[in-house]
Amino acid sequence: MSPEDPAKKYFHPSITDRERAIFEAGIALGALYHQFVGLPIAKREEVLRAVKEAIEKAMSLQPFREKVELRFDVGHIRGGGLGPYDYSSLKGDAIDAMVVVKYGSARVKARMRFVEELGFNLMYVEDVEDLGAEQD
Repeated sequence: MSPEDPAKKYFHPSITDRERAIFEAGIALGALYHQFVGLPIAKREEVLRAVKEAIEKAMSLQPFREKVELRFDVGHIRGGGLGPYDYSSLKGDAIDAMVVVKYGSARVKARMRFVEELGFNLMYVEDVEDLGAEQD
């Protein structure tokens, strides 16, 4: 049983749980991209781990998030040495993110990753699950 959503009254009454879950997943990926691209990062394990954990925890605070997982494509992160200027900014093509949102009777798995054939960091719905009316 999910908690009552006090914001539900602001959404058009025809919006289904499935549509709302997809909407929330899109908000999560858009927020992740626009809040964290540009963050200073280095190709060092302790830095990558700390940034990954901070982003996952921050994104998990948003409503209806069941799971947030982040991976970095280190091939898209510059640096790796020990000099004082050996860092760069996090770019979208280095992010592979997955978010699972559960809203009412729907669960959505959405993903953001760089798709080589498109040359673009794509955000898309990977799976939609109908949990049945008993989940409301």
